Amino acid sequence: MGNQLLMKGAGIVLIGATLLHAEITINDIDKLVNDIKQERIGLTDKEIAKAKDPFIYVNGKYARVLKAKRSKKRHYRFELTAIINDRVKINRKWYGLNSKVRGFTVSEVGKDYVLLARKNEHVRVFLKRKKSKKIKLLVK
Repeated sequence: MGNQLLMKGAGIVLIGATLLHAEITINDIDKLVNDIKQERIGLTDKEIAKAKDPFIYVNGKYARVLKAKRSKKRHYRFELTAIINDRVKINRKWYGLNSKVRGFTVSEVGKDYVLLARKNEHVRVFLKRKKSKKIKLLVK
């Protein structure tokens, strides 16, 4: 019951405040427009001459400030097609744990992925999923 009275009171206060601010007349609008039209005092010519140039010039030419260089993501062509125990089939060849694949070392074999490492680079290759999950057996 108390919450309902509080809500009704807040609603009445909001409606009253809205009505008080809604009484804008044409004279008020004209006054606002005249205030905007008034000439504003800016910097003097001396102050403008003393201002530092905000642009960066390299060898006498304007240059943009460059953002920090992002490291480019390299795209490697690794196709993981099978995992059996610690053996993996990558790009149609079988590799074991700690063996080399195009300069990378097979450092971890997971349930559905392989982690390849080289210095500070790490590439995680996931099993390629086929569209159909059905197994087809061909008998001759």
